[in-house]
Amino acid sequence: MKKVLLLLIISLITLSTNALPFVPTTHPSVKPIHWYYLKTGGRFVYASQSEDADIAVSTSSQSNDSYYWCFVGDNNSGYRIYNRATNKYLYAGEFLGYYYESAIDLVETRDNNSFYIYAMFNSGTLKNYLCYNTSNGFYTTMGKDSYFTVTEAFVEEESQSSMPDINAETFDDHCVVTATGTGEVHLYIGNEEVENPYSIMRTNKDQYFTATATNKDPGKEMVSVTYYLIVPKLEGSGPNPNPTFTRYDANGVGYSVEYGGPEQYGCVAQFALDNNANSYFQATTDNFYVVMQASVPVAVKQYSLVTAIDALYVYEYMIRSWKLEGSNDFQNWTLIDTQKDYPMPLVDMTEVVIPVNDTRKFRYFKFTCTEGAGIYNSVRLSEIWINEQNHGQWTQFDFKSSTCGAEGERYLKCSECNAKKTELVPADGTHWFSDGVCTKCGIKEGETRLIYNSQRATHFVKAKHAYRQSNGTWPSAPQGWNTPGFNDNDWLNLPLGTANPGHTDGPRYQLRYNSFWYDEYNCYWMRFPLILTEIASNATFTFNCVHDDNMVVYVNGQEVINKEGWCETPYGSTFANTHESYSIPASAFHLGKNVVAVYMQQNWGGAFFDCELVTTGVTTGDVIPGDVNGDGNVTAADVTALYDVLLNNDYSNVVNGDQTGDGEVTAADVTAVFNILLGN
Repeated sequence: MKKVLLLLIISLITLSTNALPFVPTTHPSVKPIHWYYLKTGGRFVYASQSEDADIAVSTSSQSNDSYYWCFVGDNNSGYRIYNRATNKYLYAGEFLGYYYESAIDLVETRDNNSFYIYAMFNSGTLKNYLCYNTSNGFYTTMGKDSYFTVTEAFVEEESQSSMPDINAETFDDHCVVTATGTGEVHLYIGNEEVENPYSIMRTNKDQYFTATATNKDPGKEMVSVTYYLIVPKLEGSGPNPNPTFTRYDANGVGYSVEYGGPEQYGCVAQFALDNNANSYFQATTDNFYVVMQASVPVAVKQYSLVTAIDALYVYEYMIRSWKLEGSNDFQNWTLIDTQKDYPMPLVDMTEVVIPVNDTRKFRYFKFTCTEGAGIYNSVRLSEIWINEQNHGQWTQFDFKSSTCGAEGERYLKCSECNAKKTELVPADGTHWFSDGVCTKCGIKEGETRLIYNSQRATHFVKAKHAYRQSNGTWPSAPQGWNTPGFNDNDWLNLPLGTANPGHTDGPRYQLRYNSFWYDEYNCYWMRFPLILTEIASNATFTFNCVHDDNMVVYVNGQEVINKEGWCETPYGSTFANTHESYSIPASAFHLGKNVVAVYMQQNWGGAFFDCELVTTGVTTGDVIPGDVNGDGNVTAADVTALYDVLLNNDYSNVVNGDQTGDGEVTAADVTAVFNILLGN
């Protein structure tokens, strides 16, 4: 039966061009081209650039290139469906989510305006054919309801190729618009047409320019192509008196973009507030800024940044450092927040929320990039939002289950703007031991992980990043950086593991890309705080790690590991089968607050680091109240340690000086320790 069907299909391919429900096109660049609407299930098909699908459907037709398709080929080679916006061919498998291993998956017939393009292997060559049933004049489909209906949209004639090309160049005080080719060009500011479309002076309100090129042939419709030239206004020239608010926060405050740094490749500043994470604003690092206007003065409790699409693959464009300022007169700007070496996630269209809790109210906001990745001197951001956003429904598009020792992750996407976020799912804490080893996380019975590698759980450390000063000269370490009493409040929160995104082999590929190792000659100082409430006499501490290049490990200021060179990483290896393992003496640790400190020096080439600390005979918990020096008891020595901080700024003997929780060491902390000593 299958052989009979196969012979039938082959016989169906001989078609008469006149019987086709469309006019074929020899090549997408050869005019004339007949462009068509496609419908399936009563909805119009258009090319989509979203992550989830290459095509999508809509209940109404749209007059843009995404909805226009033509048919390229002939009877001998078959016909392929070509999209005007994406310059891609539609084929079974990629676009529709179906893949047919053979050409005999025929299911049903439809009306003679329905068709389906599918792939068939012929002597090892992939060819595309149109299915047609010659016995009844019907076109045959593959797969249930997998058919299209054709409706012609318009014909692109040869004369249209001479339509003018419009270009715009901006200067300090004016914009010059030029056009080449034949036809007419019309330039508008708002709804008012400008008499001379080829040169226009910029005023305070001349921000949005619309240029339309037209060409008309006898007996044919007028064909128009519109270009939007969004030109930034001069800084300090005054706000737009009639702003268009394109984004609203959760409290109903509207926001609009006033102007921004000179964009690159048409990725204008307005894209940073257009409610669409698929678009992005791009500018050079030195000129990347966006000025926004709020509908009413507002205090900034938080602000959000959304990474650009394909963030992992274009990590060179990632923003690294920035500042946010506010103003009420559009002239004088007040600093609201600044970030240095922020670990932006290398995940596309992901919202990052930065808390501020500022009480001052401002009408205007300026976001300025102060440092990018540095390779291409260019930065991209999808969105910049003030305060909590008025998002649509969050829907889950992916999920990673939690395990006994590792948090899971729920990946969500906003139904309105396509921004994504990640929610952590707590570890379930239940081990599944077999022959003394957990089958989920690999831990042995009696062991405890105090530091998790990134493949087991999300883990943040305090870190400071720097570059090599010159050939053979590296920056000095901060004084006391590897001791428990060091103040690391202004260090960045770095998620482990870290790796250069450019590498795709070994454990670095398994690590989460959360580093600023975008080029060579970097170093990191990292601090892992640990609070131990019990250390058995036979306690063990094992430090497992992968690193590139040199690594030095300290416990409470004492050097315990010193390794030069990188960790060997065979292609395809993971942390589990490639890590180095070191035993650390239990005497290096004490009750109370401990700090494991790691210095990483990346000399050239690869760049990655991840680690875990596995222990036995150890109990973790909170620091004992009043135990300032971390010796496990509250004595007069704790008061002395606090006095050393207050009088000499000496933190060397302080594990937990802030007893009152106000964020600093004051006389109130001394009083708190005295009260504990007195039994109060």
